[in-house]
Order: sequence, then structure tokens, then C-alpha cells
Amino acid sequence: MHMNRYIALSFILLFCGTAEVLAIDMPDFKAGLWESHTSVGTMKNIVSTMCMDNVVYKKLQDDMEKNPNRPCKLIHADRSGAVLSTEVECKFGGKVSHSKTVMTLSGNTGYHSETHSAEDGTNVVVDSKYVGA
Repeated sequence: MHMNRYIALSFILLFCGTAEVLAIDMPDFKAGLWESHTSVGTMKNIVSTMCMDNVVYKKLQDDMEKNPNRPCKLIHADRSGAVLSTEVECKFGGKVSHSKTVMTLSGNTGYHSETHSAEDGTNVVVDSKYVGA
């Protein structure tokens, strides 16, 4: 699989899970610049930055909920303290995949997320933290 496809898949899985998780009481993330370190399969430490706040997260959630062609649907979501778990089913190019994500929050300034795809064994690990205004 090409690097761009892995990166796109990691963001889709993360934001599918994240958008659905918002419905189960996410904290108010600190607004500003966030830096993420992502590993997808054998590709390690892909670094990205993005200005984020709760408005952006809410927009992602709203866009997914309103999109009749959204690739993923929530199977299960749960929160126990700082640990959020989701299971989603996604359809990409006619193929169905199932993934489970466990996200551990570090207050409102960071999180560690691990997603495992049941079909191909792909693991996506994201460590994201607030780095400044």
C-alpha cells in the first residue's frame, strides 16, 4: 500500500473514531496547535501539525453525521474515565473492514490512540499533544 493511502487511512480511522467518541463526553480540548506522531504498519513516526479546537472537532462530527456516503458506522462506543473505546465498520472500495480504537486522554492537552484493523492486521498508533497557541 502506498504511503499516502496509509496516511489517509490513519486519519479516516482516527477521525471516524474521534467523531463518534465526541458523543460520549469528550473533554474540551485546548485550542491551538497540536502535533501528532503517527505510525501506520511499518511506517513509523509520521509527524503532522494542525490547529484544532472543539469547533473543528464538532464540524468533523457534523460532516460525518450528515454525509450519506460516509464510509464508517459506529458499532460500539464506551468511556471509562480517561479511556475511550470504539469499534467501527468501514466500507472502502466495496470491501468491509472492522477496527477497534482505544484512546487514552491526557486531560485536555493530549491523547494516545491505538487502532487495530481486524482484516489486515494494520495498526495505527497516534500520539497527539497540544504544543502552543
